[in-house]
Amino acid sequence: MSKTGSEVFETRLGWVGLINGETGLQCLHLKPKLEDIIPLLDKFDQYNSYIPSPCDEVKNCIFEYIDGQLDSLEQIQLDLGNTSPFVAAAWSACRTIPVGETRTYGWLAAAAGSPLAARAAGQAMARNRFSLVIPCHRVIGSNGKLTGYGAGGLRVKSKLLEMEQLYIQKP
Repeated sequence: MSKTGSEVFETRLGWVGLINGETGLQCLHLKPKLEDIIPLLDKFDQYNSYIPSPCDEVKNCIFEYIDGQLDSLEQIQLDLGNTSPFVAAAWSACRTIPVGETRTYGWLAAAAGSPLAARAAGQAMARNRFSLVIPCHRVIGSNGKLTGYGAGGLRVKSKLLEMEQLYIQKP
């Protein structure tokens, strides 16, 4: 049995589309509207059938995270195929940002091994194809303000950060 497949489902934060491959999650997108998800998944032509698959574990983790029952998605294995070394390093560094905390693009660049590459770190976050799993919503501008968020805009980024603050305050 193949370990690849895809799934599209609705959460209280919006629509999630994911493709899981034999070596890990290949993409997970969060968008406000269903029609915004399908074109992103169409980039992965071999999975266009959108059949339910071994995505259940990832799907359950996403729901548990959104519901505050799970504070990390680090256990989800990612397939970083066709990713440049710097982008992979930036994504890996982003996954180390603790829940409920934020870091700047400058911090991210330094953590990825290129301290002068804050703009490149921003581009790496803009290319993030693993919404929520690579928590780019935790990366902010050097002035402390929220900056772009491709997974639904600044409203969703703000909502995710507020949600995480509530989770870390739980007894």
